Amino acid sequence: MIHVFFVPGMFGSTIEHVITNFTQEHTPVATDILFDGSMHDFKKQAHLTNLDSIELFFLNKPTNAITTPIYPFKQAHLSDILKVFNQYRSDLDSCILIYASTVRDAELNLLFQYHKIATGSLQLGLDIFCGQNQHDITQWNTDYQHWSQMQPWQLREWFSLFYVDWIAEWIESCRDVDQNFYKITNGKILTNPELAFSELINHCGLTPTGDLAYFAQHWASKQMYILQEFELIDQIVINTVNNMEFCWAPINIIAESIVQQRLRALGFEIRCDGLNIFPTSAKILYNLLESCYT
Repeated sequence: MIHVFFVPGMFGSTIEHVITNFTQEHTPVATDILFDGSMHDFKKQAHLTNLDSIELFFLNKPTNAITTPIYPFKQAHLSDILKVFNQYRSDLDSCILIYASTVRDAELNLLFQYHKIATGSLQLGLDIFCGQNQHDITQWNTDYQHWSQMQPWQLREWFSLFYVDWIAEWIESCRDVDQNFYKITNGKILTNPELAFSELINHCGLTPTGDLAYFAQHWASKQMYILQEFELIDQIVINTVNNMEFCWAPINIIAESIVQQRLRALGFEIRCDGLNIFPTSAKILYNLLESCYT
């Protein structure tokens, strides 16, 4: 069997599609790349999302299956998930971990989550970021019971403050797996998808078939709008701290939160109280900055 561990947004569906459709050992499943660049248009063989589902899957004695367990679960971290997997999986199974190697890679995945899960084809909303209410929203208003009660400026500031710690598991996850795992970053998949897909197929001991090069090129083109947005965030931060003329179209609240956190990391806080509409001019945003050290 093949087990692909991934954080939501980090191409688990794409990897299953590649293994299924571009190897001789598996039966192809017709799947389209959707308008948002995702491959959520097919039912994954074993998309495991809690510890009980792992045990049930293995008790059913599957053969030649592909599992795509996300991590972390709502009540379990990757190390907990691996403990259960290791009770059942065979030494002959192939294991893959997709992870983020840096905070930047993790921030990029936040944008993929926003466009492909919160909005886009799945339309699950911002619960993927805020749903567990594990952070103290009452610091913004003692009457708040749910994150959805927050004003946009509060939600933006809240998320910008907690996401760095929240994404740490995505970066540290590679320490929780042994040498039998093929570890690959989301950044490598995006930089050279054809090479990444070929290496994954080889790790699984499978025989490549079909026009993987064309698929990889086509798939990469569908991801460009998110990579361009990520580059825009860099430009917003650079031009703002240098008080340069630079304007942009409105961006989503996750991208805004990344800008706010990036500025904080450089020593600047935004005077954000009541800033429900985020600026679209570096000059205007510059005039809202104050030093973290004054």
